[in-house]
Amino acid sequence: MTDSLTTRIVPVMSERLTTSPPPLPQPDANLGYLFRLAHQHFRARLDSELEDLGLSAQDYGILSVFETRPQLSTSELARISQVTRQTMHTSILSLETAGLVERIAKNQRVVLVRLTARGRNRLQTATRRVRAVEHDVLADLSRQDERTIRAWLASLAAMPPGPGKAQAEPKEKS
Repeated sequence: MTDSLTTRIVPVMSERLTTSPPPLPQPDANLGYLFRLAHQHFRARLDSELEDLGLSAQDYGILSVFETRPQLSTSELARISQVTRQTMHTSILSLETAGLVERIAKNQRVVLVRLTARGRNRLQTATRRVRAVEHDVLADLSRQDERTIRAWLASLAAMPPGPGKAQAEPKEKS
């Protein structure tokens, strides 16, 4: 009797334990934790939407820099993307192999990267998909709430990584 219970019930219980969705984070959870979860969720959605284009969210981020700048060095791209030159170099080689970017030697020391025609077309298609994901994420917000969140995120992104330590006591909110 015990063997039949084990073979029928344990796999079902095991499946429930390993496939149940994680608990939703609470709004009063640690802010860094909420940022990390939100980023992971958003990036996973982008990766899923871009996968059949042969792009990742990181690839899209690199290609999107070229919307405002026609050509950049790998070092400039790395600085803008906040990754190491080595990481950017690896990404550029992958994008070049896919025919999305090309490298042009400006001189013996500087090699510039720019989009190919295929890269521009892929970027346009990917951008439409990214905007659709953004629209879905923002769907439950009013326009004012969206503007507030965008302004807040932009101000956080612009904050210098100051050398001082954060205050131990939070400031009073007005």
